[in-house]
Amino acid sequence: MMPLFRLNTTECRVGIVGQYNAGKTVLLTSLINHLQDHDPERFALGSTNTRIRKFEKLACDAGWAEFPFAKHRDSLVHAGSWPEKTSDRYQYTCRFERSDWNFSDVVLKLFDLPGERVADAAMLGRSYADWSDHTLSHLQSDTPYREQCLPFLQAILQPNATEIELVESYKLALANLILSYKPLISPSTFLLDKTGNKARPADATTLAKSRICGLDASKQFTPLPPALRETPTGKLFVLHYDEYRTEIVEHFLSALRSCHALIVMLDIPMLLAGGVGMYDDNRQMVNDLFHVLEPGENLLGTSVRHLSKLFLPREMRPSWITRVAFVAPKLDLIHPGDRDRALHLLRRMVGKVAADRDGMHHEFFPCSAVVSTKPDEKSLIGVPLRDASGKKIAPGLEQRFTPSTVPTDWPRSWEPGEYAFPEVYPVVPRRKDCPPEQINLDRVLTFVLG
Repeated sequence: MMPLFRLNTTECRVGIVGQYNAGKTVLLTSLINHLQDHDPERFALGSTNTRIRKFEKLACDAGWAEFPFAKHRDSLVHAGSWPEKTSDRYQYTCRFERSDWNFSDVVLKLFDLPGERVADAAMLGRSYADWSDHTLSHLQSDTPYREQCLPFLQAILQPNATEIELVESYKLALANLILSYKPLISPSTFLLDKTGNKARPADATTLAKSRICGLDASKQFTPLPPALRETPTGKLFVLHYDEYRTEIVEHFLSALRSCHALIVMLDIPMLLAGGVGMYDDNRQMVNDLFHVLEPGENLLGTSVRHLSKLFLPREMRPSWITRVAFVAPKLDLIHPGDRDRALHLLRRMVGKVAADRDGMHHEFFPCSAVVSTKPDEKSLIGVPLRDASGKKIAPGLEQRFTPSTVPTDWPRSWEPGEYAFPEVYPVVPRRKDCPPEQINLDRVLTFVLG
């Protein structure tokens, strides 16, 4: 039975983070559909007896673009295409009542930020010198990165290297990394500029000439060793780095720091298909992100948080990240017989990172925000998105796919392409008040709401 009136409003801010193409936009689109058209039999919030009522979309906070839910759902249904990658700072805010929360309604704020910006996490709290040391250490000590960045690493050994030589060689290095599917691209504006324009497929030279590594063409920078930091170019790079960190990185990460919970998405099929380097890079980005966000709380923080709910309006309550849901998306691309293995791989990948954070509640979820395949013995059935050559094709008849067997543990080494999983068209009901089928998305929301 619902209470006759509500005495309090609980505000929950949830940030969705993950490497680009991890499925953040799809997850948000499905989640919003399930909230506004809630069916407890298909989306249980802890219990099939829990109901959502009086759902209301609210205005976004100042400085945020509204997450285009209707556009993305329409694209899934009528264009038969997965949503474009996030290119802006999006927020979706809503209010609703839960039948199991007496005397309190919920204001839920969902934050969707470009996955490319995660690569810049190492900048927060680091000076230009510290960031340079951190970045150069990675480029020099990792063989695949070192091979792709060799001209730049040679350029920084020259005491008379000019600003143009350094910038051009670094941009060529970043272009080579993109073409080698290396996700640690920083400054991330080389991959996604501050206006939302993405790097387009091209050869390395063309790509390097078309992009910038900084705020704009006049404010570019690269990491430098100690000797070059004392040159006029090095001192100029410090200024450009500081301005970039303030405008891009702090703007991005301050939003995440204000959240109560995070949904961290780690695409297991992509990591297996991309090789051990893709795995190492994504794990490093999670480490960097947690280093700067510092999720968790001590006993004093817990007391302050609970007292603020009693005595302060929700706009003035202090907040920090206390819950993190680690999500392995696209579960429908894995055969049901292997899905427990996907959960095990997720735990193995970030379990230690999570366990090292005091006062942080965490859980692991294999998940599919939109179920677009059907299982059949050892196969999956779906509508193929690409032909055998990898070219996108128009929607056609359903086909059987045999996805790779998910290993019982992460291999010690594996090559790109050693594992393969189908790319299929989305399956979303045309009826707008009928959300797509999902796996464990309801459990993710139940956890982050606390």
